[in-house]
Amino acid sequence: MTDTTFDDIAASIAELAKRGHISKSQALAAWYAMNFHSIDEDEALEAAAVDGGNDQGIDLVFCDDANESIFVIQAHYPTSPTPKPTPKPKWDAVTSSIGFISDPELLRESGRPDLADLIDELRDDNPDYSLTFGLISLGLRSNEIESALKAQKGTQKNMYFFYSAREDIVSGYKSIVEGEAGIADDTLSFVGDYIEDEGDYGRAWIGSVGADELQRLHEQYPKDLFAGNVRLFLGARKGGINQQIIKTASDSPGVFWALNNGITIVADTVEPTSDPEGTKSLRIKRFSIVNGCQTTSSLVQAKASSEAKVLARVIAAKQSLRNDIVRYNNSQNAVRIWSVRSADNIQKKLRGEFEKIGVTYAPKLEGARQRRDLDIIGLDKVAQYIAAGKSEYLIQAIANKGELFDQPYQQLFPKGVKAQDVYLAWLIGNIADEKRAELYDSLEGDENAQLLSVTSTYWISYVTKKIIEKQKSFSTEKISLNCMKAKEFRSALAKHVQHASEIFFDAAVDSYDRNDYGSFKATLRSSKFLSKMDSKIGLRISRIRRGQVPDLKAVCKTIKK
Repeated sequence: MTDTTFDDIAASIAELAKRGHISKSQALAAWYAMNFHSIDEDEALEAAAVDGGNDQGIDLVFCDDANESIFVIQAHYPTSPTPKPTPKPKWDAVTSSIGFISDPELLRESGRPDLADLIDELRDDNPDYSLTFGLISLGLRSNEIESALKAQKGTQKNMYFFYSAREDIVSGYKSIVEGEAGIADDTLSFVGDYIEDEGDYGRAWIGSVGADELQRLHEQYPKDLFAGNVRLFLGARKGGINQQIIKTASDSPGVFWALNNGITIVADTVEPTSDPEGTKSLRIKRFSIVNGCQTTSSLVQAKASSEAKVLARVIAAKQSLRNDIVRYNNSQNAVRIWSVRSADNIQKKLRGEFEKIGVTYAPKLEGARQRRDLDIIGLDKVAQYIAAGKSEYLIQAIANKGELFDQPYQQLFPKGVKAQDVYLAWLIGNIADEKRAELYDSLEGDENAQLLSVTSTYWISYVTKKIIEKQKSFSTEKISLNCMKAKEFRSALAKHVQHASEIFFDAAVDSYDRNDYGSFKATLRSSKFLSKMDSKIGLRISRIRRGQVPDLKAVCKTIKK
């Protein structure tokens, strides 16, 4: 554990609290869901914002499809600067929430219909999912809570419990950050011979690998073995697929090979070798398992005998195909496709252009683990901002950003896409988030302020783009990235966004009807609401008089090159 790691976590939580207008405990819950369960930032913040008075020990509820479980989180962010053990009442709050989750009507009776609606929605959509109750705390480990956790386990059917203290959270986060590089150099031994193939993709070796060999690699490189895998071990939930893998490996190791899909390893270089006894091996450099984390981890957990074998593909792939191999071997994880897209030629070109002006574009470590910085452009977020400027993709940008990197990707990032267009979307989106927060703060006590939740940032971006398009003289083709980075340009752009935020909120209040659209959250994700809003937004934009917003083209002319 290092102070630097904890400081990074604390800084990230502080930023989330500010963006979502929530407490640090709520922000810790959101941060945890984002980093350890890959929940989208906007979704996590919206779910955390549901928390409030009479929450009955429920700080955050979210659905983890990978684990097939609904997580109920109580979070503890200590107020004292001196680390102390987590207070026992924090665990008591976890156990007291069980009855309210089992019967959300009790929450309605206690004045929390919003939280009850969220729980009903999650349980109705996922009737077969288990419930996982957890306490996450940046307080030190409490032996008293550990004992209470042991006593609680196994007491409720289809319910699971966990406790993560400061030490666990910092260690886990550190593993996420450091587990990016892969294994530098090692040798993989096969059981019997292997088949070698070669094609446009590069070279490959296919054969059987014993469980003992995978266990060795896992023990030696616990952090690096799965560096290329976007889908880490999901745990052995009762009745889940991983529990079945473990059972097969333990009870029937001899048939494991036939019942399992095997693993895929991607490497920079591969060199066939063999020892004096004739064992076929491959010396592999800079490699990781990109598909088969579940299989490997289950074999380790089962302590499977060497009789258990798996089919293994080792691919020395061409650089241009390596990211596609990762993507297609993990196609069930669309939400993380952007981490693969960041290495394609389009993004490499954009990265080079932004580097010239001192802006970091699409770094490998991004998303929830990357602190917010206007000069660090996250690919997942900028794609949402680009999509938000287009009516056909606005709702998709809000509701399912992972899908933006599939079919719409070519429209959002066409060949020859200009860095200026990407940068404009990035600047608008970030400024929109700031203006949204300012407007939200000014409306304290107004029930309609919930129309300015974090996802309204994309609506404000949408309106801003329409206002700029009204200035037909402005074109990103005629300005430079350096001009756009200038304080004067950003200041002028902020005035456009300010008008957009007011136009959006005014039109949204005028259009909102709970009977038609449901909750505020559902409303901002509704195509029907967008259809109603478009004409109102257009009318309000048409009323903007000349001089009310700066002429961006004229502003660029005044900026010294």
